[in-house]
Amino acid sequence: MAFLNENEWIRLNEIAYNISFIYTVEEMQHEILNRWLPFLISYDSAIFARISIAENGSYQFQAPAAFHLPQQAVDVWMQESLNSDAFRWALYTCKGGAFRESMASSDEQVNSSGIYQNFYLPNRLAYSVGLSISFREEPVGLLKLYRQADKPPFSERDMFVLEQLHKHFAYRLVYEAKKGDTRYFYAKGYHEKLCSQYGLTSREGEMLDLAVHGLSNEDIAQKMNISIHTVKKHFHSIYTKMNVRNRIQMIQSLPVSTNKIDFDAL
Repeated sequence: MAFLNENEWIRLNEIAYNISFIYTVEEMQHEILNRWLPFLISYDSAIFARISIAENGSYQFQAPAAFHLPQQAVDVWMQESLNSDAFRWALYTCKGGAFRESMASSDEQVNSSGIYQNFYLPNRLAYSVGLSISFREEPVGLLKLYRQADKPPFSERDMFVLEQLHKHFAYRLVYEAKKGDTRYFYAKGYHEKLCSQYGLTSREGEMLDLAVHGLSNEDIAQKMNISIHTVKKHFHSIYTKMNVRNRIQMIQSLPVSTNKIDFDAL
């Protein structure tokens, strides 16, 4: 069954592009919820949160972005979701994917649940569709879209749209989680392989490493005791050799953000 027409596929491709290339992950979360995703799926409220592992080994939400929800409601959502059977099921399956929920029910168990009483009911919500985002069986994010009771439930088409975006979200969120650890990118000699593949000089390889760590041009100039002009000149050479246009594309071309790399080799 064809869920999307040609124009909708174009919108979907635009969303996938923005998931990768909006500069900060916080801005990406906000822009996807408030600007891009409503082109394809209608919803009254939404939350998009990253997932991290606490020191005690439990999962926790990190930096949630919200659409048409006050901060108090987001705080309640985080607390109640962690205690929700549906959340635990979505999280511990570890495969990632779209799923639907309906609270428009006379079921006593549903109506007495904490997530219904403290989140759905006060915000007049009834239906939700979610995307559990995982990378190599590691949960990295959760996206939930909500509709009020006077709207229709979410459809198979809505789930299909979210499924198409799953890998794009997973790559972006895992990069955000791992970007400060160059061992993640360069295990088993990957740094040397990249430098050899693109013909980078030792100085260019060092600057690539610093960029992966998140240092700005100004930080790199100070650390290497060179001018901003020299830094920009080196990065222009790196971009040319790697066939990219800017730092965002350079980072996105690294192993963590492309399915052209054998992840088992990392």
